[in-house]
Amino acid sequence: MIKIKTNYILILSLFFVLSYMIFQIFAYDLNYYGVPSVEIRSFYLYSFGYTILGIFISLIIGRLYSKNSVISQIPYSLNLILGCLWILDGVLQFQPQMPYGFLTFVIQPSIMAISETGIQNFLYIGYSTWALHPFQFDALSGALQVFIGFSFLTYRSRSGLKLISIISIFWALIIWIFGEGLGGIPVYGVSLLTGFPGSALLYILMAVPYLQDKFEHKSVLHEYFRNSLLVLVGISIILQLLPFNSYWTSGIFSQIIYNNTFSQGESLWMYIILESVWPLLIFHTAYINILFSLILVSLFFLLLSGNKTGDLIGMVTVSIFWILFQNLGIYQNPATDFNSGLLLVLIFYINSFDSTLSFPVRSIVLHLTEKKIR
Repeated sequence: MIKIKTNYILILSLFFVLSYMIFQIFAYDLNYYGVPSVEIRSFYLYSFGYTILGIFISLIIGRLYSKNSVISQIPYSLNLILGCLWILDGVLQFQPQMPYGFLTFVIQPSIMAISETGIQNFLYIGYSTWALHPFQFDALSGALQVFIGFSFLTYRSRSGLKLISIISIFWALIIWIFGEGLGGIPVYGVSLLTGFPGSALLYILMAVPYLQDKFEHKSVLHEYFRNSLLVLVGISIILQLLPFNSYWTSGIFSQIIYNNTFSQGESLWMYIILESVWPLLIFHTAYINILFSLILVSLFFLLLSGNKTGDLIGMVTVSIFWILFQNLGIYQNPATDFNSGLLLVLIFYINSFDSTLSFPVRSIVLHLTEKKIR
C-alpha cells in the first residue's frame, strides 16, 4: 500500500509544479497582454459558469454509475495522471489571450504549415466555426476539459470510467485534428523532438484501456503500453533518419532552441538553460542527429527486450527533448497543453510499473543492482 501511495505523491507533486508554471503564465499575461476589461470579465463569467456546470454534471454521472457498479482494476495512478493533465489543460484554455490568440497563434500556423490544400481546407472548417463565437467556444472547451479531468479523478467504477474515456477520446480526436493539425504529422520535419505524434493522440492512447475489461489484467495493460511505445519510438527513428528531413540541415537543432528563447518572458530559468545550450549545437549537426538516432535505437531494443533500464532512459531522453525542443509545451504563446513530451515521459513511467504496482524507479534501481551483482 505504501508503494502505491508513493506513486500518488510523485504524480501530485508534478501536478503542483506544473500548476505553478501555469500561474507564472497567467501572471505574465495579465500584466503584458492587453484585453479590454469588459471582454475579460465576460470571458471569465462564461468560464466559471460552464466549469461549475461541468463539475455538477460529473458528480451526477458519478453518483449514477457508483450504484451497483464493479470497481475498475486499472491502477488509479493512470486515473490520477489523466485527471490532473486534463484539468491543467482546461485551465490553460482560460488564459486571457486565448479567445483571440488561439486562432491567430495556434490554429492558423498549424494549418499554414501543411502543404496539402485539401487538408488545409478541411481544417479551416474548425477555424471558421471557432471564429463565430471565440469567447463562448473557448470557455466551453476549457470547462469540458476540466469536466473530463475531474471525472477521471473521482470515478472508480468500470462503467463510469468507460463513459468518461469515450468522451475524452472524442474530444481529444477533435483537438488532434483541428487544434493540432493532425498532430503536425503532415508537416515537413516532424519528429519526436518537435512533438510527434501530438499530445491529443497520446491522451487517446492512455484512455483506450478503460474501454475493454481485458486491460484490467496488469500483464495485458503493461503489454499495451510497451507495444505502444515500441511503435512510437520505431516511427520516430525513421523520421529522425530520413535523408530529406530537416534534421541533417546544418545548425537546425541550435536554431530550434534559439527560437524557443524568444518566448521565455514567463520563466527566467528556462531562458538561462536555452541560452546556454543553443550555441553548443551550432556545429556538427549530422553527428548530433546520429547520436539522437542511436539513443532512440537503443531505447527501442531495450523496450523490445523488456529491460526496465529502457523506461529510465526513455524518461530522461524525452524529458531533454521536451525541455530543449518543445519549450515545455506551455512556454509558447498561447499554450493549450504541455505538448507530447510530458505525456511520453508519463507513459514511460506507467510502463515501468511491474506486476505488483511497485514504485517504478525503485524497480529500475533494483534491476540495475541485480545486474551488477551478477
